[in-house]
Amino acid sequence: MFLVTGAGGELFGRPVLDQLRHLVPEADIVAGTRDPEAVGVRTASGIAVRRFDFDEPDSMATAFDGVTAVLINGTNYGTPTQHRGVQHAAAIRAAVAAGVARIVYLSWPDPERYALPMMSDFAASEALLRNLSADATILRTTYGLAQTVGRDVTTAIAVGTLAAPAGRARTAPAHIDDLAEAAARVLVSDQHRGRRYTLTAADSIDWDDLAKLASTIAAKPVGYQPVEDEQFLNTLAEQGIPGELAEVLLGVYRAFRSGWTGTSTGDLAEILGRAPRPALDAVSAVVSG
Repeated sequence: MFLVTGAGGELFGRPVLDQLRHLVPEADIVAGTRDPEAVGVRTASGIAVRRFDFDEPDSMATAFDGVTAVLINGTNYGTPTQHRGVQHAAAIRAAVAAGVARIVYLSWPDPERYALPMMSDFAASEALLRNLSADATILRTTYGLAQTVGRDVTTAIAVGTLAAPAGRARTAPAHIDDLAEAAARVLVSDQHRGRRYTLTAADSIDWDDLAKLASTIAAKPVGYQPVEDEQFLNTLAEQGIPGELAEVLLGVYRAFRSGWTGTSTGDLAEILGRAPRPALDAVSAVVSG
């Protein structure tokens, strides 16, 4: 049986379940969620639903009954760092204790290049998983990346200029549908044991490309205007954004400029057996959706 945790999520729960239904019988799929009554899970008829709460080890032990493969969905990015690290560690330990043969963990992209402490727990969770289960598979997904840069596009459409402290950075966000399909394919196959993948689009884009996307959507010229860090912080202050949050937002751009997510890989294509959707399509889907 194949268990997907965080199955009630709109962006990395239901899409994975939908992809699994094309690969294995519904009777072999288990949706794990803190709220079994969640509408998003109940719509997947024929799929068993079990309570799986990252904060309650007993619920995890019960959910693993008869499970041979689990997708530990680490995309609860809104959870505070320390708490999220404890949650993921508990899920990893529970899966190992239950004897689950195939463990797949959804991690954060390139945590070594992302200096912000708010995501520092992912590297520790990866290390724990590797220590407890050498055969486990780690998927460093670019989930959420299209949303991150998509906010620049949305703002640019409204004001007519894409102003950001991104410099000449590049990024390679993958389309959520491709990420969900890849996660499902890895979950049902033994050939990915012990691997660590970084799932990006096959190409990378820069902020000029994002400005061109904004131009296309808005049907008017939109240019990219690189700004200095101080100017960016001043603009956020004028918008009433607290200084601590402003520093976090600036930190994301600094990560981009350092090369975080800027290099595309062939990992996603290898898993899918085809070329993934272009990076700009991933952003366009978010902005237009």
